[in-house]
Amino acid sequence: MKFIFQIIITFLMLASVSVTSAQTLSADESWESVKKQAAAEHKLIFVDLYFTGCAPCAEMDKEIFPDPKVASFLSANFITFKSDIMKEEIGKKLSMKYGVTGFPTFLFLNSDGKVIDIASGFKSVDQFTGLLQNAKEAAAKGIFKKYSPQINEKDYPEFYVQAYMANKRNVPIEVIDTYLKSKSISEEVSFVIITGLKAGKQYDDAFLFSSKKLALDYGRSSVVNHIFTILQRKKKEFEKTNDLVAFKKLLEDAKEFYTPEEWARYSDVLLKDFGGTKISNP
Repeated sequence: MKFIFQIIITFLMLASVSVTSAQTLSADESWESVKKQAAAEHKLIFVDLYFTGCAPCAEMDKEIFPDPKVASFLSANFITFKSDIMKEEIGKKLSMKYGVTGFPTFLFLNSDGKVIDIASGFKSVDQFTGLLQNAKEAAAKGIFKKYSPQINEKDYPEFYVQAYMANKRNVPIEVIDTYLKSKSISEEVSFVIITGLKAGKQYDDAFLFSSKKLALDYGRSSVVNHIFTILQRKKKEFEKTNDLVAFKKLLEDAKEFYTPEEWARYSDVLLKDFGGTKISNP
């Protein structure tokens, strides 16, 4: 397991300070030690979930984390924890807990393990410092997401645990549907199963209808990522009837969840070659 490190400014570069090692502590003990350190130092927790070979992850390491403004803010306000989700058990557990699908994924928590926010993908210096500042302000106001603070594998069905812990992600749709049909999409476990496994097609309309509330409860990042998955599925349905007008109406309704930069990128992907015909995006 990667060493837990506290970011400090040294020659304007990111430095890692070893707090504990995998040889002496289990994954659960190491994670608990992070929370204890954050409590002792009256700081929040920043988690960077990545994997070796992830280009935007490497770019964050090279360009963003060493930036003096970023490094200074992290050092002053956060205990930083970094984990390779392909190699380290705690990284897999955290990915399972929050239904992580894109990398890098950033978790912002308090010392009790309560989630302040979740974000994913490469961020510029200004975007990332904005996330850090917003997390600090939300925590000060006591504003947290709905996730439970503890990681307990027994809270999840076995197929979901295996999907993340053993990388067995080809779960039969029937298995997922059987579990979900007696649950509400607003429940934490159901939410991460749907978003983490990109499952629950029959709940797509309900998810879209509840998106604002789900974003408040579980974070905007997970919700907008799944909305994109839903829109990709909807595209195939509208292509069968060649109904571009109705599909564009659906896209217009979904637009509010995205930043202008995100929407320019996602809408281009969704409108490209609709029904085999190249469509321009006005």
